[in-house]
Amino acid sequence: MMKKDISYLFACMCGILWLASCTTVTELTVQPESPEVLLVDITPLDTTMFEQRLQVDLRVRNPNDFDLEVTGIDFTLHLNDQRLARGLSSQASTIPRLGDAVISVETTTSTFDILRQFLTLRERQDVDYQVDGVLYVQGARLPFENKGILLDSE
Repeated sequence: MMKKDISYLFACMCGILWLASCTTVTELTVQPESPEVLLVDITPLDTTMFEQRLQVDLRVRNPNDFDLEVTGIDFTLHLNDQRLARGLSSQASTIPRLGDAVISVETTTSTFDILRQFLTLRERQDVDYQVDGVLYVQGARLPFENKGILLDSE
């Protein structure tokens, strides 16, 4: 009788472990959809002769049916087809399911890149941007790329 109880207990434990592993495998096989990342604002911070600090605010839209637990972001910002800044942050944040949130990142750029942008603005009336990079979430890297127009001459 005791041997039968041990066999039954062993079979139950194996079944529980198998069900737990199925849940884990299912969670790992769901690949999140890449978010949409939009430029919201650029705020000048400290300036030195050769360097300009900027705060770049990005709106991250989560198209997934689950929260994205963001652990970091790496992006490059271009204005009028010229690189303006690269941003890196390891600040954790949560983007709600089927929602959005703003992530603010302090970046550094060359004062010469800022001057080049001003010279370009004198020649053009519109300002377009491109932001591309990677959003780090637990267990995945989600690439993104987005283009838009900040100021339209029309």
